[in-house]
Amino acid sequence: MTDDRDVPRRTLEHLGRPHSARPGLEIFAVDDTSAQVTWSDPGVGRLRFRIAGQLLEREVDGSPGSIVIDGLPSSSRLELTVTTPDGSELQRRVRTLTPPPGRELFRFATISDLHLGRAHIGYGMRRNIVRALRSGDDTVEQFGASQGRDHQYANGAAAIDEARTWGAQHLVVKGDLCDQGYDWIWDQAAALLGPLPIPVSILPGNHDTGALRRMEPEVGAAERELHVTRGVEHIDVPGLRIVLVDSTTPGNGWGAVERHAEQTAAVVADAPGGVFLATHHHPQRFRVPLFWPHGIPGPDAHGFAQQVTAANPNVLASSGHTHRCRHRVVRGLSWSEVAATSHFPGVWAGYVVHEGGIRQTVRRISSPEALAWTERTRHMLGGVWALWSTGELSDRCFTIDWT
Repeated sequence: MTDDRDVPRRTLEHLGRPHSARPGLEIFAVDDTSAQVTWSDPGVGRLRFRIAGQLLEREVDGSPGSIVIDGLPSSSRLELTVTTPDGSELQRRVRTLTPPPGRELFRFATISDLHLGRAHIGYGMRRNIVRALRSGDDTVEQFGASQGRDHQYANGAAAIDEARTWGAQHLVVKGDLCDQGYDWIWDQAAALLGPLPIPVSILPGNHDTGALRRMEPEVGAAERELHVTRGVEHIDVPGLRIVLVDSTTPGNGWGAVERHAEQTAAVVADAPGGVFLATHHHPQRFRVPLFWPHGIPGPDAHGFAQQVTAANPNVLASSGHTHRCRHRVVRGLSWSEVAATSHFPGVWAGYVVHEGGIRQTVRRISSPEALAWTERTRHMLGGVWALWSTGELSDRCFTIDWT
């Protein structure tokens, strides 16, 4: 197996990209029995979806939208026909995933890069923050207390609601929960995560441990009866061990994991089955980053991955940080990057654990408010962001069988 390479496309060959600007229709997600279809500008009237003997209809008002079509046959190539309000017909190919072997045992979800509080911290405010911190005044807290919740909070809440409705029994937050470490932002985090009836695991990101933080993330969390992992921790759920690895280096944006390699290898070697390894930073191909943001330098990431796979070949690692979707193999370790929850494409990832493997499906948040916001942010970097951040469909949705 070639190291640090993209995984072969196992779902549908370069599908999931819109073929026209209007209605901007794409197959964003698939699993073994469903597909998520999203659109940008469908016109006004009725959309009709025909697939696998089903006919579904959706009234549209010109706003972005989404529909999840259930009841599809697994491991199948299907044709989707969409009739738009003006009578045009659009064809899309869909290929559903093959589920892992054995019974389904557990479901959990991940979100990352919420950046709570970012909407109220523009560049001008950041300069004020620096001055306030240097002078020791409480400008930051006074400012934060006057602000309401923002798109980042709304996206996070909608993602969690959808994940729970889908069946998630555990939630993993893979870093950058807060844009900066201030009390008023941690209050938002507590309001978002504290009332949940399912367990929540939180990893820090580079923004949670950034140079301007007023407190360490584990302190801000503990004061609000939340828990942030520093170091390495694990949770056993039916059929899987979830391993949490803190990749942050406080005060700067670089990631580092090889310092945890020996402890992580021992934890994954002792797992009764497969392993899901969560961290914040992505592994770089080389020591020098080829794109922004920088992550875990290549030598550090490669040494870590080699020790993990030597201890247990049945591991799926997953990170956030890059705000894009990608799936590749790093020194034998299958590694997925999942895009941000806070802006385009605005996603959460669902994982289904079977006796013989695990399945990842990344879905866009489908609430009207979230779609309206994420469609606005689609056009960042002159539209390049939309292509970069979503990756291929096979980066977002795939199955791994344990050996």
